[in-house]
Amino acid sequence: VAFNDTAVSYPKNKTIISLFEEQVVQTPNHIAVLYEDKTLTYQQLNEQANQLAHYLKTNYTIKANDLVGIQLQRNEWMIIAMLAVLKAGGAYVPIDPEYPQERIDYIIADSKCKLVINEKELSQYRVTQTKYSVDNIKQTIQPNDLAYIIYTSGSTGQPKGVMIEHCNVYAFICWCKQAFATADVDTVFATTSICFDLSIFEIFYTLTTAKKL
Repeated sequence: VAFNDTAVSYPKNKTIISLFEEQVVQTPNHIAVLYEDKTLTYQQLNEQANQLAHYLKTNYTIKANDLVGIQLQRNEWMIIAMLAVLKAGGAYVPIDPEYPQERIDYIIADSKCKLVINEKELSQYRVTQTKYSVDNIKQTIQPNDLAYIIYTSGSTGQPKGVMIEHCNVYAFICWCKQAFATADVDTVFATTSICFDLSIFEIFYTLTTAKKL
């Protein structure tokens, strides 16, 4: 009992998005994302995600626990889309564009995604992007609402979607902040596919601690 006493007191009422938005207020001009020759500050990333989130709510009435597939190449728009889905109140379902079409079709059908954000959807959005507000959406997300569903490899049968709530991710990020509190790190490389759980550390730990992704 003493050896395995890992209980830690931490706020239980926060979500990934509340953590990110708090960081935006603290370090609006810090570089948040670097992709090739493109950079986005925390404020710019937040505003881009807000616009896409307003688009999703206006056109698809995304609400708590609605699932939205993200099928994008690895660039800044993948990060913007992940944040936008969460800001809109939904949960994202990562879909690697390099997957075999059969697996892509299976994940979309099995998860019953309300929509899939792919390059075609982004092209439609960009035409009207400027009409959507850059302001934060008033959050109604609860800690027990879904944040994402990642599908298993399916090596023992059909892939299965693992449902993760905001409170799960928040607890994990709190641990990350404690574990790496003394680490002299200002840049984290996003090397893992968002279809794997390690991406949560790389992306959300980074963007809630003023680091550069």
